[in-house]
Amino acid sequence: MSYKAPLASTADYGIVRVGAGISVTDGVISGSTGLLNYGFFRGTTPQLNPVANAINLVALNVTGPANGISISGGNSLVVANAGTYTKLFTMNVNKTSGGASTISVWLRLDGVDLPGSAQDLILTGALDTIFVSGNYTLDMPAGSNIQMCWSSADVTMQLLELPARVGPIRPSGDSVKVTLTRIS
Repeated sequence: MSYKAPLASTADYGIVRVGAGISVTDGVISGSTGLLNYGFFRGTTPQLNPVANAINLVALNVTGPANGISISGGNSLVVANAGTYTKLFTMNVNKTSGGASTISVWLRLDGVDLPGSAQDLILTGALDTIFVSGNYTLDMPAGSNIQMCWSSADVTMQLLELPARVGPIRPSGDSVKVTLTRIS
């Protein structure tokens, strides 16, 4: 097999078959099939638990690199294309009271709680902070949205951003980070 230069063009496909959302212009391959939908989102402020046992929606106020996924209403991630998505998240959970307290974290798809998505964590002391992470993979129709929910009986529980620090110098940290990626 021999190759021509360029490998592909609008007149000669080379090793690329154009169509179904794939195009070639001057040897550059572009895709518009939506397979590369992704988004990185952050919550940069403290998120309080003002009412015991109430449902709190995780607030996201910064969009990082994103394609085909956006924030709606400050707490929902909306996907432009149907597919299977994987959601990864991290959060800094903090409480200011003594004793053991539980925080529950779970997901909602289009306003409906997702079975199997809940995680419970127990913080055991005053000013206790824990770094929490999790993931979930689900099918999402085009235009659907996903939200993160959390709740605790302890009103001193919060999602806490970390300030920049010295000794050694360290950058600030977000209260929540979420990555949503279409995998098929």
